Amino acid sequence: MTSSIDCVIVGAGPAGLTAALYLARYRRSVKVFDSGESRARLIPLARNVPGFPSGISGEAWLASLREQLEPYVLTPEPARVETIEAADNGFRIDYRPLPGIEEGAVRSVHASRVLLAAGIRDGLPSIPNAAELTRRGLFRLCPICDGYETDGQRIAMLGPAKCALSHAVFMRTFSRDVSVVASDLDALSGAEVDSAVASGIGLIELSRLDEPEGAHRGVQIISLDGAVHRFDSVYPVMGCNARTDVLGLEVERDDDGMVRTDKHQRTSIRHLYAAGDIVNTLNQISVASGEAAIAATEIHRSLPHNPR
Repeated sequence: MTSSIDCVIVGAGPAGLTAALYLARYRRSVKVFDSGESRARLIPLARNVPGFPSGISGEAWLASLREQLEPYVLTPEPARVETIEAADNGFRIDYRPLPGIEEGAVRSVHASRVLLAAGIRDGLPSIPNAAELTRRGLFRLCPICDGYETDGQRIAMLGPAKCALSHAVFMRTFSRDVSVVASDLDALSGAEVDSAVASGIGLIELSRLDEPEGAHRGVQIISLDGAVHRFDSVYPVMGCNARTDVLGLEVERDDDGMVRTDKHQRTSIRHLYAAGDIVNTLNQISVASGEAAIAATEIHRSLPHNPR
């Protein structure tokens, strides 16, 4: 194991890179581990990031953050964190470099503080090209981010019926043509069905979902009665999981399985912090960046003073 550093950041999405920038400017020793799985990479064009009137892709925004880190000689390391365990007034982090860089045995580093910023895994339909369809904007993950773009489009909320219906009601703010697509419509109560009808929300019992073919841009959904329904965009509302499987520690979570933090982004474990989508707040780039700034500043203040 190498000598101890101030902080390890797990994740190189909006929260992880923002925190790294702050900590670098606070003159702290930092390692950032990047598994290459940030959900921001899937965003084709984010139009609700402050300061970008025409929008910016997730990849471009992450690239700009990496460019900001260059003067501090801090480059995220392509690596998958295997475990995080308490050790010697800090944490032992075991990680494995990813292929194409330094593939090999597990390595270890000791850090006084750890920031969890690895985000979440979204539930997506079980078709081979789900991630690519998300990059193309046919699958969308965040009605708050891009719902306003769907005016005039036909939208499907795909997932368990009760959850899909609550999201469909929200989407009626943006689109006149919204349907719930679910295989368990019988789970809806009579009152919920009546509410859907009153709200102008269609109810489609799912048989299968087909990828777009040829000139057809939309996603095809085949209902149990054999009818073909084509949608401009599909919002899978199939749940998500916090990327905390690397923890060898019992951290407090909320009812959704997300990590609980206080107003300083501190978790229930001393010196372990969390920011971004892994915390159950509004899943937005701007929110993740703000939480990262809070976490990084608290981490800096919690460490021994480092005067020049």
